[in-house]
Amino acid sequence: MLWQCGMLTVMCGRFVAASDTDGLVRLFMVDERVDGDVAPSYNVAPTQTVRAVVEHDDKRWLTAFRWGLVPHWADDVRIGNKLINARAESAPGKPAFRDALQRRRCLIPADGFYEWQRRDGAKLPHFVRRGDGDPMALAGLWAVWRDPRGGEDARVLRTCTILTIEAGPDVAWLHSRQPAIVKADAWNVWLDRDVGDPEAVRGLLTTSPEGSLQAQPVSTRVNNPANDDPSLIEPIG
Repeated sequence: MLWQCGMLTVMCGRFVAASDTDGLVRLFMVDERVDGDVAPSYNVAPTQTVRAVVEHDDKRWLTAFRWGLVPHWADDVRIGNKLINARAESAPGKPAFRDALQRRRCLIPADGFYEWQRRDGAKLPHFVRRGDGDPMALAGLWAVWRDPRGGEDARVLRTCTILTIEAGPDVAWLHSRQPAIVKADAWNVWLDRDVGDPEAVRGLLTTSPEGSLQAQPVSTRVNNPANDDPSLIEPIG
């Protein structure tokens, strides 16, 4: 199945996570790493493994999740294919996201995300990055799922989803939604598992101000998730 941002009703289905792991450890002030050395990717697609920052036992961890949230009550792991994004406005009322929004929030490092513009019957991909070139901290939720049919040796998955909000002025011409980017001064509160008020944490997800993001057209090679190299983010004429 071909996943593209414009093909989903919620928002983004591809992003870039190619930053050096040691740099992410310093940036997010990580105490422990349990990410399993996830390989950098210029074309992260749903169901792939992504790095994420969480807090647990008064420590900040860099860990790994499968992208596509599978709620603990799910009978089939394939539900995660439909839950790669969650609307921040409605997440507090959705059974799949409600508990995670209160207790299991994470930051998903990204160098940018892809969005598609419909033009002359075709879809032209764009790479959206921060104007200053620094990594983004995408707002995420996570869950742990255990296969109910597996008994003591049941399969266990740790999964995540990316929250979306109304698009800011820099990308609204591409799509009405964008991934929620958590500002650095809100990281502590976002990750704090003692902060459970849905409205309080949703208030941390604000629209990106004008001039903070840059979008540039890139090659349609990104349409195929098998393509994964730095040339995908190079601008085209």
